Amino acid sequence: MARIEGVEDPALARALTNIVGEAGASSANADEAPWRVRAQAREAAGILRRYLDSQGYYGAVIDPRIDENGEAVVRVRPGQRFVFDALAIDWIGADAPGAPGEQAGEALGISIGDPVVARGVIEARARVVTLLHENGYLEAREGEHDIIVDHAAQSAHAAFRFHPGPFIRLGAPQFAGGLADLRPDFIERLAPYDIGDPASRTALNEYSRRLQVLQSVSVADVRLAPEDEGDLRPVDVRADPAPRHRIEGAVRWSTSEGAGAEAAWTRRNMFGGDETLRITGQAAQLVQGFTTELTVPHWRRYGEDLTVGAELLAERTDAFDQNVLRVSAVLARQITPRLSATLGVRAQTARVTDVSGSRSATTFLVPASVIWDGRDNILDPGRGLYLDATAAPGWSMGSEESRYVRVESGMRAYFPLSDRLILAARLRAGAILGTSPDALPADERFYAGGGGSVRGYEFQSLSPQRIDPDTGEPEIFGGRSLVEFSTEARWRRSERLGFVAFVDGGGAAAGLTPEIDEIRYAAGLGVRYYPGFGPLRFDVATPLDRRSGDAAFQVYISIGQAF
Repeated sequence: MARIEGVEDPALARALTNIVGEAGASSANADEAPWRVRAQAREAAGILRRYLDSQGYYGAVIDPRIDENGEAVVRVRPGQRFVFDALAIDWIGADAPGAPGEQAGEALGISIGDPVVARGVIEARARVVTLLHENGYLEAREGEHDIIVDHAAQSAHAAFRFHPGPFIRLGAPQFAGGLADLRPDFIERLAPYDIGDPASRTALNEYSRRLQVLQSVSVADVRLAPEDEGDLRPVDVRADPAPRHRIEGAVRWSTSEGAGAEAAWTRRNMFGGDETLRITGQAAQLVQGFTTELTVPHWRRYGEDLTVGAELLAERTDAFDQNVLRVSAVLARQITPRLSATLGVRAQTARVTDVSGSRSATTFLVPASVIWDGRDNILDPGRGLYLDATAAPGWSMGSEESRYVRVESGMRAYFPLSDRLILAARLRAGAILGTSPDALPADERFYAGGGGSVRGYEFQSLSPQRIDPDTGEPEIFGGRSLVEFSTEARWRRSERLGFVAFVDGGGAAAGLTPEIDEIRYAAGLGVRYYPGFGPLRFDVATPLDRRSGDAAFQVYISIGQAF
């Protein structure tokens, strides 16, 4: 590297040194031939000249030489930095008078007195073209710009020229083929513009994206129709269909919750509006039965989804046995790309058997929730934050009548510590207001312990208990409050293989807040295999404060991260 001398501005001196270093010049020494050192100094001087010109130092004096020690030196006198003293934007073409003049000047972002920096000029020109593309001039392009440098005045005159092309307004969508049997009114509902709006590349790209993410579409394309008379241009829409039917299956197993399997059949685009019908059958140690769900996307307006469902399930847990018929409807609204809200109604009738005996119960709930999803990846997040909060007023009738509000909130956070190591954390808390656990439906109480809660403990085992009057033995009953937390260190050893170390804690309580001595902790290790669609999970966890009757460890096998 040639040594830089004569630059008084510390920031500029550092920049010049870095530029020469990035050019690959090497240090000289007294043993090298003088011609080689001189060539090195000249090479550095050429690099410095180009850099100083790009920063507006057109009058810089650059002197490459060899010092008394035989090393390459470049003496630089930058001089005065040239600035703009005249700016103009010229429009070329018959339709030029319609170009957005004032907005273009603001987008240019260069003012009289600003230094003549090459990168700034390039970015300014690109901003003007982008402005035109977003305001009706989709065919806009740059013309021949003139920047005249006046060395006597140490300034520059700039004339920026653009070809705006014709002004275009967006017309109604028209179908160019392969519409995946979607209804015309549904396709029009997805348009992110009103007819007559100035044409915009962003609007056309967003329209294409909205079509592409539909369940019934495999490939989508949106573009302006060929030129016609007038400035209103229809929009050609094409959407090739995805397969109408899909069959899926999943299996899972853990020592605490047993084995389970489920199969699902999906029918896409039921009525021409991308509606999806999904029927799931599950057979597991804890739950057996069928679930049917119909999702109507963009119901009434874009970003508003309606889901109606019905379930017929037999649940067999340590806390209760229940045969239940449940129906629900949920309206979800995407408020921003990160923020969403839901409002639903749910009704169920069940026959329940627990430590208190057998009884029938009919329950109505109106759950409302808010979700903030800042994760970078839903299946395998590496950074970001996920927050959710739910409040569900309920009314239960049957052997006992109760009115209550069930509230629950959670947080998941992901922090990349390096390219391969991620720290993940989870917190969940809940409470039931307005009634006692005895008056609650069994499946509305809180339970803790197991693979989705506190690994290392039996399913629901960290929950309040009651004495069974028939046997005199304690049985799991469920609680009125819940707290759970987990931390994981996730190390991605290779593209396919990863390892996890984790600590879980939590418990449910009969009161509104769990007691400290009711909180239990567990720790464990896991292996993750990444086949390409999401990790396969194998975890082993052991209780840290093991009680009488707790197993020494629990094993969990599933798909996806624990949270």
